[in-house]
Amino acid sequence: MSVIHQLQQIYPSMRVINEAEAGDSDQWDYFLTPEKELIAIPKIERNNQEAELLSIFLTPFEKDSMTETERETAWKELTSSGSQYAGMSWPQSYRFILFTFDDTGTEKSTIKEALQSLFPERVPLIWQSDRSGYIVEEIFSSGQEVLSFEGIPDVLMSDFYTNIRFFTSHFSSDLKEAPSILKWSLSGADLADRYHLPAVASYKDIIPYFYIDYLPEAYWHQVEQSIFQEVLEDKELLQTIKVFLETGSNTSLAAKKLYMHRNSMQYRVDKFIEKTDLDIKDFKGAVITYLALLHLQL
Repeated sequence: MSVIHQLQQIYPSMRVINEAEAGDSDQWDYFLTPEKELIAIPKIERNNQEAELLSIFLTPFEKDSMTETERETAWKELTSSGSQYAGMSWPQSYRFILFTFDDTGTEKSTIKEALQSLFPERVPLIWQSDRSGYIVEEIFSSGQEVLSFEGIPDVLMSDFYTNIRFFTSHFSSDLKEAPSILKWSLSGADLADRYHLPAVASYKDIIPYFYIDYLPEAYWHQVEQSIFQEVLEDKELLQTIKVFLETGSNTSLAAKKLYMHRNSMQYRVDKFIEKTDLDIKDFKGAVITYLALLHLQL
């Protein structure tokens, strides 16, 4: 059974169309099948999760793809196949900025305009679904300023009344690495979302989560039982220890963050060490404990 026939069983109103018929993206999703057939699926017949799954197995087709810039086309080709456009002025270095927003009711053109306004020059912006895509921040000179994301999600959320999340990759000067960096960044953004990291997360934030995510859940149960058996129900103590470790084991700073007296903080740290037999003031004990605390998602 062909892809078209399988999809028609799930989405009865799906149509095979030509490019000229691709019109209202508020009502329809457009995709290219592996056989390069253009199909239209009514948005009312699918949910957000189905739209993301369709974007994995099919190629999203943008009705405004004709206005796609040359640089956007070049980066899409580079990240998908590794091919570099001849004659293109490639940057000295680059990074990927992945974005996701919850509300699919906002026009993509409006979102794109808002994201473009964050940069002094036009940047390549490639959509991957109705509510996600990535920006390529290109660096052409050593003195070029890098975008700081401080406060940006709050501003955008107040403008569009929806949650917006960003994930930033590291900078690289190796164009051949672009496909693998983007793939790794997509995995990192997924981890940041699943573990409820802040609205702006970077490659540095998610590295510990790669370690904890690949350990089987049954093993994590044993880890948690072995470490936290005596304190597992004391969520306040566990949260205190997490803050203590995140502040570099600085008792005064951790106490300040939690609005408690330094002596109270020291008492809780000592209590945790006594009950778990893990010295979290020691690097090894701190690493083991912190990874386990991350998995608990306090």
